[in-house]
Amino acid sequence: MSKTKFTGLENHFIVTALQGAIEEAEASVKEAEANGKRPMFAPGYFNTVGTEIIEKVNSMTLKRDRK
Repeated sequence: MSKTKFTGLENHFIVTALQGAIEEAEASVKEAEANGKRPMFAPGYFNTVGTEIIEKVNSMTLKRDRK
């Protein structure tokens, strides 16, 4: 397995997918709370974890393609 870094296109694809997943997860937490349920995760949890993952992906991207 090659240990190469992500290109700008790969980074964009991954980050965009992560952002969509984060928004969807946060919305499900808010929806559960609005319906009187106690979700397993607190609001903001997925934003925090997602931001850390995005930072990791960015650090694993070629320097010339970093944002």
